[in-house]
Amino acid sequence: MQNKTEITISYDRGIHTRVAAMIVQKASELEERFGCRIYIKRIDQALLVPCSSVIPLVGMKLKQGEQVELLSNGVQGARAIMELGAFMEGRGAVDLDAVDNIIQKNTLTSETIFESIENGLVVVDAQGDIIIFNEAAAQMTGLAKDQAIGAQADALMPQLNLASTLAHGTERRGIKEKINDNWVILDKTPVLVEGKNAGAVAVLQDISQIEALSWELSSVKELEGKLISILEAVYDGICLVNEDNRITYANAAFAAIVKKPISQLTEQPLAIVFDGEKIPGTLFETGGETMLTNPDGREFMLDVRPISVDGSSRGSAIVARELTEITKLAAAVEELSAKTDYLQNELAKRQDLDASFETIIGKSGILMEALSVASKAAKTDATVLIRGESGTGKELVARAIHNAGSRKNKPFVGVNCAAIPADLLEAELFGYEKGAFTGAVRTKPGKFELADGGTVFLDEIGDMDKAMQAKLLRVLQEKEVERVGGLGPIKIDVRVIAATNAPLEKLMKTQDFRQDLYYRLNVISVILPPLKQRKGDLPLLIEAFVDKICMRYQLPKKRVSKAALQCLERYDFPGNVRELENIIEGAITLSADEWIGPWDLPAYVDKDGENVPDPRGSSLNIGDKIPTFEEMERELIARALEKYKSFRKAGEALKLDHKTVSAKAKKYGLRQ
Repeated sequence: MQNKTEITISYDRGIHTRVAAMIVQKASELEERFGCRIYIKRIDQALLVPCSSVIPLVGMKLKQGEQVELLSNGVQGARAIMELGAFMEGRGAVDLDAVDNIIQKNTLTSETIFESIENGLVVVDAQGDIIIFNEAAAQMTGLAKDQAIGAQADALMPQLNLASTLAHGTERRGIKEKINDNWVILDKTPVLVEGKNAGAVAVLQDISQIEALSWELSSVKELEGKLISILEAVYDGICLVNEDNRITYANAAFAAIVKKPISQLTEQPLAIVFDGEKIPGTLFETGGETMLTNPDGREFMLDVRPISVDGSSRGSAIVARELTEITKLAAAVEELSAKTDYLQNELAKRQDLDASFETIIGKSGILMEALSVASKAAKTDATVLIRGESGTGKELVARAIHNAGSRKNKPFVGVNCAAIPADLLEAELFGYEKGAFTGAVRTKPGKFELADGGTVFLDEIGDMDKAMQAKLLRVLQEKEVERVGGLGPIKIDVRVIAATNAPLEKLMKTQDFRQDLYYRLNVISVILPPLKQRKGDLPLLIEAFVDKICMRYQLPKKRVSKAALQCLERYDFPGNVRELENIIEGAITLSADEWIGPWDLPAYVDKDGENVPDPRGSSLNIGDKIPTFEEMERELIARALEKYKSFRKAGEALKLDHKTVSAKAKKYGLRQ
């Protein structure tokens, strides 16, 4: 600069906005008159600030008593800075209207700048009320400007936490927050005026797109990793070549086929890798297959697939197979196909099951097959015969068939044919009229009438006598019953589900079961497997029974140890699932620990005869010696009292009344 002069800032509060506007008004006038530009700078700094702009002047934060230099260019510049210096030191006459116009112009300019920037801008005063809220902030926060201006910032947007900035006067940058489903980077800066907090500024940078791009990049990397893993896992040799047919990637299978390490394949021409065999160039343009023979006599099949990106060639993907491996691959495919068919069939069985069958615990294939038949039977009103050993859950399946069918909102009436004497079974099933026999003091409907519209479950049908079988056959054929002592038939609409563990086919040969009734009942046969054929379901069944029994007795949750589970897996369970539940109930009742061990199981459970010692020193585990009944009784009473601390609770656990437990405790000297 040609011209410069030094002056001292004499304004009481330094160069604030209004003073800056005055200087700008005067400087603009002088620049126009003398045809020059006027600048101001601190003496010890090189930064030049134009005197014709308010914001840079205010930004210098010049205080009273500071020395500055005024500089200008041009021939008349010296006169311009002299007059401006005299004006600033003497505070010469000011055109206040012009000053106000400058302030207004700069304010409008600032507002325009605020509105044009892409970052959200929120400015609050010392009380935390919003005074500036630009359009970008409105879009990021979802708040209208008229809703935000004048409101408490932290009340509208707690994530900003500008109260902390106002309270502590500290700047914080790079805070990641989620506002109105938008991810933003938040910078918070206090506004300091003469060393005091006059407000705060929050700048919000929307990074939602960056987050999305970051996620996309992560997804691409993940996809790349998955693709590489897949390429490395397949049996086929795969390589990628660039536009010059040089290898850029080869998997381990490809390296094994060509019998060269991967390090020697990268960047090598494909033709050299195959010992000079000529590969038709058209394959890299159109794709296709070709046969190659190496000098050692090995034959290869190459499948070439061009890679195109946006219509531009990016090389080719090549699948190489040694023809000697094709037979092995075909066998492997056939095996996989068979496995797939099996798994699809198993999955179909599970998907076909109605929700009513979820109460039946187990996932073994043989059980799923039986339940699949039962589920299909539930969709019809056909008579169902459930076969299976005692304790396999025949009644559970019968109820599931009923609940899965169209009669689920009607009665389900069960009858155990083996538990009712033969001379009373007819009256129980078909009902009787008042006075039909001695003791018939009132008319009573039978089970078939009670189940009208619903389902009758005839359990242990194989134990029904021949005379009763004939009457049941008539009911099934005619769809009507006649009460004992009744005057006429009564029409009924019931579905019949029968169950038995008896060998009906043998009973028919001995003429103990009617053949015509068998065929009438055996429309759909559901055969439930014994537990010994579905040992894989043991953990599921045990867990369910433990939960059920602990809840029933309000006991803490117990667990079955691995050793105890192994004992149970060796046992054949002649009583099936019902026996398993009883064993678990007994073990939970007797166990004083969280874990149920082998010593808590009945002695007969350990099929291999292994003697598992009880770490608690129980007198029931005494090797080959068989304890007396009194020894066993005393042990059980002692354990129950030790665990439950009262005669009543111990009696409930042992299924004895509290008086009996008290007397036994007194007998064995167990009373305190």
